[in-house]
Amino acid sequence: MLCEANIASSFQRAAQMSYDLAGIDVSAKRVQLVTERIGSLLLQERDEATKAFMTGRTRCPRPEKPIALMVISADGGRVQTLHHDRKKKWREDKVGIIYDAIPTPEQDGIKYRGPKPLTRSVVATMEPWDRAGDHISALADARGYEYAIVKIFISDGAASIRSQRERCFLDAIFILDWAHAVEHLHAVAIAAHGPGPKADDWYISNKTLLWNGRCDLVISHIKKLSDKHGKPPKRAADGDPRKILANNVHYFQTNRDGMDYPTFRKNGWPIGSGHIEATIKVLGKRVKGTEKHWSVKGAEETLQVMTLINSKDGRWDDFWLRGPGVKVA
Repeated sequence: MLCEANIASSFQRAAQMSYDLAGIDVSAKRVQLVTERIGSLLLQERDEATKAFMTGRTRCPRPEKPIALMVISADGGRVQTLHHDRKKKWREDKVGIIYDAIPTPEQDGIKYRGPKPLTRSVVATMEPWDRAGDHISALADARGYEYAIVKIFISDGAASIRSQRERCFLDAIFILDWAHAVEHLHAVAIAAHGPGPKADDWYISNKTLLWNGRCDLVISHIKKLSDKHGKPPKRAADGDPRKILANNVHYFQTNRDGMDYPTFRKNGWPIGSGHIEATIKVLGKRVKGTEKHWSVKGAEETLQVMTLINSKDGRWDDFWLRGPGVKVA
């Protein structure tokens, strides 16, 4: 109960919730100690599972029922740490989700929402992205990734995430999150035309083209704008329109294979990464905040508790049924 109370935004509020709902009178420090102790055990189990997967000592048995669609998604959040250097205090927590779904093809006249997740697993770490990729891979394997009929990796176009997709999930079909794609289109419109009707018209026109699968035409439009404004200087500011346009030429060219949205919708696959973003938001409510200062170890252990609580795959209940044998008093 003390661990599950971590759905609150702090150890103090978790302690208050434990008292209000269950009559458990404990201090915030006790909730923290219990959470970190359980998190430590979960961390050990996760690392052992990842090591076993990476060394080939485990192999997921074939599922009883075929997995029609397995979706992998990853993104990063922010955690403020106790680092003495103020510029290095904020660090990224890397989050991955794995879920299975039944493809739900687009229907005429109905807004496309994509398939609903059936069983969702969450993993998170403060470790570097390469290590995060290992953890996500191990969890996906345990979920039967090898036997999935269709495998999807959906994310934004960040280079750090792309590197893990290419390293760990090369056989998965890449889908660039639709919201991020149109967000970049909007940035191009403003950079090229400034706020106003002209930018709005350009944005709406090219958004429609992208939705209908005319990605190459959209890229040519962006490149034309970039050529017109000229090459950005070496030390151009991030807000320099020339830099924004040049960067987006690269962005859309690099992520070209992930923007065949008509085919994705026809096949009933997801085109949005809202599930990973919602998960990061939930985790962020617990670990992110200017008033929260974590040790990296404490953040890692707390994240293990939060990820299992927010998974819908039975791992949290299974952990307690197995009996961790931890004294909490």
